[in-house]
Amino acid sequence: MMKIRERYKIAKANKVGELTVCPSCGELFVKVTKAQAFCKNKGGTVCKDKYWNTVIPTKRNNTTRISPANERYYREFIEPRRNFDDDMGWDAHKDSF
Repeated sequence: MMKIRERYKIAKANKVGELTVCPSCGELFVKVTKAQAFCKNKGGTVCKDKYWNTVIPTKRNNTTRISPANERYYREFIEPRRNFDDDMGWDAHKDSF
């Protein structure tokens, strides 16, 4: 784990235009922006996500991979609407008059 942290520090310290090693996958890439630390060879944010999921212990030990924000969304918005209407008939409300 110390090896990938060191690679991350080196990648952040490199200047724009320098050849840099991706801390996550080890691929060489040319740094395009000052903030860039990961390659985009694997598409999207795969390397970045893999790095942070490995380095942060709470993410590394999370087996469900459900973020706290996603869990809260389901608890507050999705679950209350699942039991909204016990009678699943479309016209059930019309018979109450």
